[in-house]
Amino acid sequence: MANIKICLDAGHYGKYNRSPAVPEYYESDMNWKLHLMLKARIEEYEGVEVILTRENQETDKTLFDRGCTSEGCDLFLSIHSNAVDDFVHEDVDYPKSIVQLDGRGDKLGLMLGECVKELMGTKQDVLLFKREHQGGEYYGVLRGAAAVGTMGIILEHSFHTNTKMTKWLLDDNNLAKAAKAEAEVIAKYFGLKKKA
Repeated sequence: MANIKICLDAGHYGKYNRSPAVPEYYESDMNWKLHLMLKARIEEYEGVEVILTRENQETDKTLFDRGCTSEGCDLFLSIHSNAVDDFVHEDVDYPKSIVQLDGRGDKLGLMLGECVKELMGTKQDVLLFKREHQGGEYYGVLRGAAAVGTMGIILEHSFHTNTKMTKWLLDDNNLAKAAKAEAEVIAKYFGLKKKA
């Protein structure tokens, strides 16, 4: 029986958020690939169960419902890449961890952000970010996760409006490295051990 349960969310569905820097890149494609790789890597550890918010990349689901899928989980993690509007901006490359207002996700959010910074070689430091709206969570997925009592984090893998960062994210070998490293961070946080 699993001691830890994790819900992974691929931000966006279909073909969404095309990069103005590298037209072959769609954020939704990267999110889908990376969250599946991350699921496989986390499942290499003992005592953990991983669920997904959606069955396929083409299926849409409301933001709040995606967060609520994490009911009974210890972590809700939504995978993304960021953008500066819809134009190329080479000077912005920081990883961003968006965490819930209650501060539960601050430590893990920072750990994951630092992991992304090291992997992708960003020039800028990690931004740990919270946003309130009408006394609650601004982001729908975090609002949904909070509603069912789950610690939630949105992890932005730098910017797809930066050419260098976008090319990094287009390489499946790099995504595989990210999945391995991020799984290690999650395992360290929860005290998980690799399966024999």
